[in-house]
This record gives sequence, C-alpha cells and structure tokens, in this order.
Amino acid sequence: MASTWWWISRRREAEILERELRHLSHIKKVAENTLRLVEAVRAGDASAVEEAYKQVKEAERSADRVKDEIIEDLAAGLFHPIDREELLRLVLVSDDIAAHLNSGARRLLVYVRTGSDKLPDEAIDGMKEIVEIANEAIDKLAEALHSLRRNPQRSVELAREVERLEERADEIRSRTEELLVAWCNTHGRPGTCIVANKALESFETATDKCEDTADVVRSIAVLSR
Repeated sequence: MASTWWWISRRREAEILERELRHLSHIKKVAENTLRLVEAVRAGDASAVEEAYKQVKEAERSADRVKDEIIEDLAAGLFHPIDREELLRLVLVSDDIAAHLNSGARRLLVYVRTGSDKLPDEAIDGMKEIVEIANEAIDKLAEALHSLRRNPQRSVELAREVERLEERADEIRSRTEELLVAWCNTHGRPGTCIVANKALESFETATDKCEDTADVVRSIAVLSR
C-alpha cells in the first residue's frame, strides 16, 4: 500500500509541475510585455506604453487562472504533506514575480499618464536592464522545472544561476537609485521621483522573487533525490 501511495503521489507531483510550467509561461509573457513597456517609456511612445500595459494585465490574469487551478488541485489531490507544502510555495512565490512586474509597469504607466518631467534616460535604462534580467531568470526557472524529474542536479545548478542574476539586478538597482536621487535633488519633482523609485523597487523585487522561486526548486530537487 505504501509503495502504491508513493507512486500516486509522485505522479500527481509530476502533473502539478507540468501545470506550473504553464503558469510560468504566462509569467514570462508578463515579463516580456513589461520589457516592451519600459522600452516604450524610453522612446516616449505613450500609446505603446498603454498597449503594453494591457498585455501585461492580460498575461497576469492568465497566470492567476492557472495558479488557482493548481491550488484547487493541491487541495483535493493525494500528496505527502511536505510535497504539498513545497509545491504550494512554488506556485505562490513564482506568482509574485508577475505581481511585482505588473506593479512596476503600472507605476511607469502612471508616470506617462501624468505628463511628469522626463526622467534621465540612464534611469529608464537601469529599469530595462533589471526587467531583462527578470526575463532571463524566468527562462532559467522554466529550464530548472523541466530538469527536476530527469536531472535534479541540473535544476540545482540553474537555481544558482538565478541567484547570481538577482545579485546583478541588485547592483543595477543601487546604481540606478543613486542616479534617481541625484536627479530628484536637482529637479525637485517629488511626485515623479516617488513613482519612478517605486517602479524601480518593484522591478528589482520581481528578481528577488525569481531567486525565491529558485530556492523552492532547489529544495524540491534535493527532496526528490
């Protein structure tokens, strides 16, 4: 009986991981459209910013629908309590990536809609670099999930790569934040400064959540050996 229970649990875990890959594919679309939005802000194209944000929202809604399906399945399915906890953490933490990218995109949308003073190009470029890192990290997370069942050691290696990407994003955030503070002190535009800094913070937090997701993947990889 125990071996049968274990086999069913492993099979259900594999099904959840497949769904999580679908969830992550929608999160990647959030990241891709957030990058389009930042590029449109840099180009001063307000209509492209509006369109990109619509796509960000739609992709996040799609991710939320898959997330809800997975949570319902976890609640109803046969899992070892530790497996259920780890899989639930994987879904919820990865979903936070999309939430923070959306938050940063929405703040840049506010910046564009309010006709605020033009931020220095270097500040927008810093945000773009961080969002590019988020895109790369999500790709590595997808690869790590693909490898979990076949090659857990590869998943652990990819998790380390995501960690290094987050460290790069943190460095870029510090550099860009310093640049923004200098610009704000010179121009005295508190509204623009607040919105811009919050957008920067949201984008960097999205990469933090990529690292947190990688930590969960690493945990699952270790437990599955």
